[in-house]
Amino acid sequence: MAKNTKPNKVIILKGSPGIGKSFTARKLILQLKNKKVALISVDEILHIDQRNLTEDKLKLSKFHAAILTRSFIQEDFDVIIEYTFDIPDHLNFMIDKIKHSHVEKLPNPSVHIFHLTATLEEVVKRNKSRRDGSDPLPANVLKKLYNSCENTAGKVEGEIIIQTTKVPLKKIVDQILETIL
Repeated sequence: MAKNTKPNKVIILKGSPGIGKSFTARKLILQLKNKKVALISVDEILHIDQRNLTEDKLKLSKFHAAILTRSFIQEDFDVIIEYTFDIPDHLNFMIDKIKHSHVEKLPNPSVHIFHLTATLEEVVKRNKSRRDGSDPLPANVLKKLYNSCENTAGKVEGEIIIQTTKVPLKKIVDQILETIL
């Protein structure tokens, strides 16, 4: 396998449910120059574990996302990770596990974190017409997660906050691409 000379990119899209992380990720995939791109949904990994939601379950899902990311980087993929990161320590834990392993040497990937934000009213509207195939969240759960995500926006080193209210998706994708390329 011919290894790319540029470091592989890890693009983390975080923000409230209904903000458009999955939709943005799909549009980004079409624009990335690397033909090998993996999309990892931490939500999907979280649901593999059938236990009730606990701190351990949340952290384990980030650990598994990091292992998957490292595996794809070994195969010369760029990776997009999307999740409702509302606990900065968990995001830092996952990034550390992506970059460092006691088991194997891995080229240091370039990790970029983007917090997608919008007004609560916009997120409620988007939640009602989700494009990722998932069911809309109940309003009280959505509001709680929205507030939690917004309260932790910008708390991780290097995180870039992107306002998405009334901004065309192409402009959001272009902003992300300008940052990572």
